[in-house]
Amino acid sequence: MNVHHNPAFKDCYVMQREDIERFADTLADGFSQYNLFRYVCNGRYDHCKMSRFWAVSIALYSEKAICIADSKEVNSVLIYIPPGVKEPDSLSYLNAGILKMGLRRLFRMLRSKAEVQNVAKRYKADDDGYLFAFATRLDKQGQHYGKPLMAAFLRYLDAIGEGCYLETFKPENVGFYEQFSFQLKEQIPVKSGNLTLFAMHRPKSK
Repeated sequence: MNVHHNPAFKDCYVMQREDIERFADTLADGFSQYNLFRYVCNGRYDHCKMSRFWAVSIALYSEKAICIADSKEVNSVLIYIPPGVKEPDSLSYLNAGILKMGLRRLFRMLRSKAEVQNVAKRYKADDDGYLFAFATRLDKQGQHYGKPLMAAFLRYLDAIGEGCYLETFKPENVGFYEQFSFQLKEQIPVKSGNLTLFAMHRPKSK
């Protein structure tokens, strides 16, 4: 999705095709303490395998998603999937090399994903977008890299009048997103990994 000249992102770095691996590495690092992905890795987080997952996902969505970072250093990454964008099919994932993350990890990912998608159906409208990923490298967290990126993204949403759905598995993230007008819709136990999912939604601007 071409957002290079959108004024909302004038202070952001918009991903180029050659940046996919760097964006994936930042997400793999930023999510390394995230309970969902520790479950996917059976308690032993594997940065390389999870970086592969993110690289495949970004590559498949990159033409239709908004992929932005704080700067060329890619300390913080945000990926947004606009309304109407269909998820790539299983064959596309296989052709892109998703099996390199390992069969056990892939199975756990698919099992948790099914539960996540069932919750999303309750709160994500057809004209809502989806905040697919938002993370900052561990050594950069708390240094004001993520908030400006989120603020720019929400300026874009408000300008075009789109609502947005997201889920998080960290209770401390709920307050962060509430600062940006996301509303907690439900707190749900997830069987996969004995996790708790927090479903959040930001209405479209009027």
